[in-house]
Amino acid sequence: MVRGLYTAASGALVAQSQADVIANNLANVNTSGFKRTLLQVQSAPEIGLYRHQMDASGNGRGVVSSAFVGALGMGAQVMDTPAVFEQGTLAQTGNPLDLAIQGNAFFAIQTPQGVRYTRDGQFSEDPTGRLVTMDGSPVLGTNGPVQLQQGAGAIQIDQNGQITQGGRLIDSIALVQFGNLTQVRPEGDNRFIASNAALPARAAAGSSSIHQGFLEKSNANVVRSMVDLITAQRWFEANQKVIQTQDDANGWAIENVAKSQH
Repeated sequence: MVRGLYTAASGALVAQSQADVIANNLANVNTSGFKRTLLQVQSAPEIGLYRHQMDASGNGRGVVSSAFVGALGMGAQVMDTPAVFEQGTLAQTGNPLDLAIQGNAFFAIQTPQGVRYTRDGQFSEDPTGRLVTMDGSPVLGTNGPVQLQQGAGAIQIDQNGQITQGGRLIDSIALVQFGNLTQVRPEGDNRFIASNAALPARAAAGSSSIHQGFLEKSNANVVRSMVDLITAQRWFEANQKVIQTQDDANGWAIENVAKSQH
């Protein structure tokens, strides 16, 4: 019976993790370039059940033989929480420093922790003329951090990421693609970190395009998230009822076994 408590508790913990993931998606429905995450669940490791034959001769040998009866499941556990890199819709803003990517590439940005990647193209110009993210991280171009020419005229960025001011090419946005998106992980602050297995490379010409004056909207869906949240809540409540039933059964057994001994 105690095993049943642990199994139901593991299901309740997974349901709670599911609710946390969905709540985070809902909290970011208005975050530019946000990619929703999923909760992947797997069975917890099973344990083997054996029937033991004890030595009845009294010579203290203990177990003399064992026969495998079967496997006992131990409930569920969280396997992974990957991001879903579906394309978000593009919304026009008219701001020349707002950039949206159509395709599966990423902007590369420089952070104190190293190069990170984002789909959030809500950029601005800092006091030194650098193109930066909302938190001040420099956006990387082909020559390092993109340096705009202050007072040099209107900024034009074409679909290939080439930046011109006053008719003069000054840099090009470094769009990065990955050979293995499963190795690209959310890090927080709407950024992604890539392992070496992700094989980052400069995006091939035409594979992804930049749209100036647009932002990519979050790909989190409010209606679907609310339905999933209700499902997670019911899942949690079902496991909660199982825990209560198991606890009642344990209490009944303890009480009646104690009575039978008198």
